[in-house]
Amino acid sequence: MSAFAGIGRILYLGALCCSAAFLDVHSGRSASAPEANGSAALPQLLENKSSVLAMPQLGAYATGLKADGREGSKLNSSSTMSAADISSKWSELQTRLRADAATIAACRANQSACTEAARRFLSIVDIGRRHDGRARLGWLNRAVNMTVRATSDWAQYGVADFWASPLQTMSSEAGDCEDYAIVKYAALRELGILADDLRLVIVQDEKHETGHAVVAVRYEQHWLVLDNRTMAILNAENVRDYRPLFALDEHGARTIATAALDLFTDR
Repeated sequence: MSAFAGIGRILYLGALCCSAAFLDVHSGRSASAPEANGSAALPQLLENKSSVLAMPQLGAYATGLKADGREGSKLNSSSTMSAADISSKWSELQTRLRADAATIAACRANQSACTEAARRFLSIVDIGRRHDGRARLGWLNRAVNMTVRATSDWAQYGVADFWASPLQTMSSEAGDCEDYAIVKYAALRELGILADDLRLVIVQDEKHETGHAVVAVRYEQHWLVLDNRTMAILNAENVRDYRPLFALDEHGARTIATAALDLFTDR
């Protein structure tokens, strides 16, 4: 932990996060748990209980350290974002999430008011609703993975990094890793998953040496991971290649204290 004296410029998700990701979804790769060669810290870092881990407010350590002191884990130094940028993007997205929720509610109330994007989103939700328990999560994960095609933000929006709302992604049926995760996050909320049982988690993928985004959902007191890289629902304790950096939820964006775990476990 001593390598993490401060936290600051972290990683850029945009064009980097899905270049390797989508290959795993459609390559016939086994749905078994990833190789055990990285951090096993994800489950406890998702907890919202201060007795387990108090996550410091995002931006509290915005003073220039790269993750692991390795200059962004081989990411290009220009491909970094500050912790405050992550918080700002998540905060700005909330306005569009609320607008999408209103559009989706109007669609449910009146089919003639539906946009095509809202119909697609609700069809994914309805696929999940036909199943129960863990199977519901699996079907929803699969439906989003199969509906959205992997496309970089440069190709779709002409910018390095853009976090699309669920209906923006459903409109184009294209996106990168955080876009998959945002659609799943919104669909799980639509299915009644409580806000405290849901996180969008930004991780460092140690295997592919890129940033990545996944959704974590608490089910029967265990955290499960929904990932656009696989159709399988993975137990968080079995995910070894991902080192979590930020947890994003309805309470805001917080640094997951990977960088200062020793300082915050007792707060």
